[in-house]
Amino acid sequence: MIATQDISKTINNKKLFKFINLIIEDKKITGLLGANGAGKTSLFRAIAGLTKIDSGKLILNGKDVTNLNLEQRAKLGLSYVPQENSLFEELNLIENIKLVMELKFDAITKDQEKKLSSLLDKMGLSKKADTKAKFLSGGEKRKAEILRSILLDAKVLLLDEPFAGVDPISVDEINKILKELSKDIAIFISDHNFRDVINVCDKIILMNQGEILSEGDPAQISNDPLAKKFYFGE
Repeated sequence: MIATQDISKTINNKKLFKFINLIIEDKKITGLLGANGAGKTSLFRAIAGLTKIDSGKLILNGKDVTNLNLEQRAKLGLSYVPQENSLFEELNLIENIKLVMELKFDAITKDQEKKLSSLLDKMGLSKKADTKAKFLSGGEKRKAEILRSILLDAKVLLLDEPFAGVDPISVDEINKILKELSKDIAIFISDHNFRDVINVCDKIILMNQGEILSEGDPAQISNDPLAKKFYFGE
């Protein structure tokens, strides 16, 4: 679980976000939405540990991680998947996964090998295991990045624009995977396209001008007057 307590950030006298209080619950998928300039990307990056906040606290599974960076938060179970492709293009899919696992665990156990094999099957990636990353589709790359995070023992998975550059069929496949994974971990998605996340999120947080405008389940947000005024349009 992640909780923020009155967190704020300003750059060049511009408030990127201010006094944000939110909870990303365990075993649920939470979506962060907002128009361009709403502050969602700045907030998401701050929660991931890519940037520092000016004030407030950030709690990860009961531990104050406000002053910890991305790598330090990762050791505590927070895994960040950026919008940009993070795979090594000249390595094949399985090499991309095992390389990072070996960096963290030194050696891959038999149980981890079994889990890897099982997840490859579940994600429909078994036949792509020996394919170089540069030849994978956008959806296959995204699934590989999610798989890698799970094998690194992620307890909270942060996905930044996970559906960017992904075809509609792969979006549906990724949504099914995320629903299955959310039975065990917390998942936090930052996106600007409501249609891509409405079918996967349990809760949606809508931002506007650096503040939380509204939050609730997808149906509540769809019918919220403020959401219609500032995000969907009347």
